[in-house]
Amino acid sequence: MTDARDLEAQIAEVFAERLQVRHRAQRPADQPVEVPSPDLDLFEGGVVDSLMFVKLLTSLEQRFGFRISFEELEIDDFRTLRHIARFVAAKRAPQVRRVSAS
Repeated sequence: MTDARDLEAQIAEVFAERLQVRHRAQRPADQPVEVPSPDLDLFEGGVVDSLMFVKLLTSLEQRFGFRISFEELEIDDFRTLRHIARFVAAKRAPQVRRVSAS
């Protein structure tokens, strides 16, 4: 499994375990929401609403050990599992510090 696919799988686990969004095979018949495919628009598909979005942000912070500031929130970064995986990968990447030459 590639790193990107592995990260997508981990984020799908966040949806299943922390947000109680289940894969079709694991959910009762009366529970309509399932773990989304990597390219499904989570907002248009009705998987994520405003409350679920806040829970998602908190769950990502807890699971991957980083903080998300208000200034870096771009809704398009959270539209799909694939976009979320890219965002998480960027947050986990080592930050390059610039040192000014004086």
